[in-house]
Amino acid sequence: MRFITSALIGFCAASLGIAAVTPSHAQEAVQASTKESAVHALLLEWEAEDGPGVAVLIVKDGQTVFQKGYGTADIEQGVAITENTAFHAASISKQFTAFAVLTLVDEGKLRLDDDVRVVLPELNHLPTKFTVAHLLDHMSGLKEVGSLLTMAGWLPDDIVTQHQQYSMITSQKGFNFEPAQEIEYSNTGYAVLAKIVEKVSGQPFEEHMRATIFAPLGMDDTMIQSDRSAIVPNIAYSYNVRRGGLTKSNLNREIVGSTGVITTVTDLAKWAANFQSRTVGSERVFDLMEQRGMTESGEVSPLSRGQELRVHNGLETWSHGGRIAGFRSFLLRVPSENLVVAMLSNRSDVDPANLGFALTDIYVADSEAFEEPVPVDWSEATQAELDSYAGFYELFPGAIFDISNAEGKLLFTPYGTEQSLALAQSGKGQFVLNSANQISIRFDNEAGEQAQDLKYVIGLNGELTADRTNVNPLDPETLDLQDFTGVFFSEELQTRYILSVVDDSLVASHLRLPDVTLAAFEQDTFVGPGSGLQKVEFERDENGAVTGAIVSAALAENVVFRKVQ
Repeated sequence: MRFITSALIGFCAASLGIAAVTPSHAQEAVQASTKESAVHALLLEWEAEDGPGVAVLIVKDGQTVFQKGYGTADIEQGVAITENTAFHAASISKQFTAFAVLTLVDEGKLRLDDDVRVVLPELNHLPTKFTVAHLLDHMSGLKEVGSLLTMAGWLPDDIVTQHQQYSMITSQKGFNFEPAQEIEYSNTGYAVLAKIVEKVSGQPFEEHMRATIFAPLGMDDTMIQSDRSAIVPNIAYSYNVRRGGLTKSNLNREIVGSTGVITTVTDLAKWAANFQSRTVGSERVFDLMEQRGMTESGEVSPLSRGQELRVHNGLETWSHGGRIAGFRSFLLRVPSENLVVAMLSNRSDVDPANLGFALTDIYVADSEAFEEPVPVDWSEATQAELDSYAGFYELFPGAIFDISNAEGKLLFTPYGTEQSLALAQSGKGQFVLNSANQISIRFDNEAGEQAQDLKYVIGLNGELTADRTNVNPLDPETLDLQDFTGVFFSEELQTRYILSVVDDSLVASHLRLPDVTLAAFEQDTFVGPGSGLQKVEFERDENGAVTGAIVSAALAENVVFRKVQ
């Protein structure tokens, strides 16, 4: 990058007639032009009048160095995206929620170690203390409300209000894990934080955020969408991008705290600038925003307080992204370079983190602190290495991957299906699972050792760990599926499933959902790949009769169902 920039200086000075400009100014002008061209090249693929796109704004040293919209905000009306187009910011909202909570802490109205069950008495039936800090740091163990709604029969396009969501949360009687024992990204935790802000401030969440953050910072085009029927000027519509073309992706959520902020890249830049100017918020609030939560075993929570601390190419960065319906978002700060990158999109095929960091690299590549990524040498995995990867791995309860070595090819098969995928190797111990979404799996075991886990890598958005597990398939001849038939009801979800035998398979039927075929996994345990019933563990009485089931899905574990006579 430095070589290209310096080589162009002489050419541009001669051809553009800027010989009278001082060398330093000439260099700055060429560098700025080169950077802008590089950004444009990255975003050019979305410059279409008949497709959704992106809005980008980049600030360097307090000056806007790039701002432009690409593509269309409303395809039916032919409205172009600009830097003033409003988008749903999705999980970037968590950053605002965390700031509001920590401001209340700074004002002495709340403490980080307050027991949430005391602050919100409607949660006092939960068996274990969990604190405000646990919520902020994704360590509360609360069950993921989105998975609970799916399990309860809600469809992606269903309207979900804040009241409905919170009622689902308060109906739960337990945790996924004991608070502070693990780290688990939690939308539920931030929904509860929004309720805490309302309770402690005495104001509706959206009014409190407007009065204490948005208005003082001049974020006039930013709001909390707690009413989907509200009129939002210059709003972009959300689109899914599929092989067959574009479809609308309706957003019928009226939920706040974890999401809900509608904003523009211009307003996001004002918010990011506040971390430098500190116009709104005390020094203590900003110090608290940078603190990282830690489990009792010492593991650091990467997305504490709504922002991820990451060293990228030698530079400390703070960021958070989001995705909901077809909206994608990313906000990144590099304090040492005084750089802000804000990106908002209304198309589902944009990878927000990958794009955000690529834009960042353009503006920091000439920094003395920038470290060029060093390519890692690797060679094709040997048969012994492929054998060391083979086995079963559990990402979430019931989400089990069967990894096998088939004549020198690594095969990936979700347990309970027959959909095997041959994986191409892309690095040392790394294999591509979904190139379009930049999803891969990686094994980090030492040579000669069996892999004990695999990393499920989602581009630059992060990674999840799937631990090796033992699977003891049942002999179908010993399985009487009639044992598991009947009506099963969950008080926590206020929903029921009817289990019956269809074509020699156990099938779960719900009034609002497609039937789910449950595959036998282990003794009295079944899995339902791709459904809200990812793992179903049946319970029996002393006479051996099935009396109920414990059901788990991604980030929502141990939901109790009782068999109804």
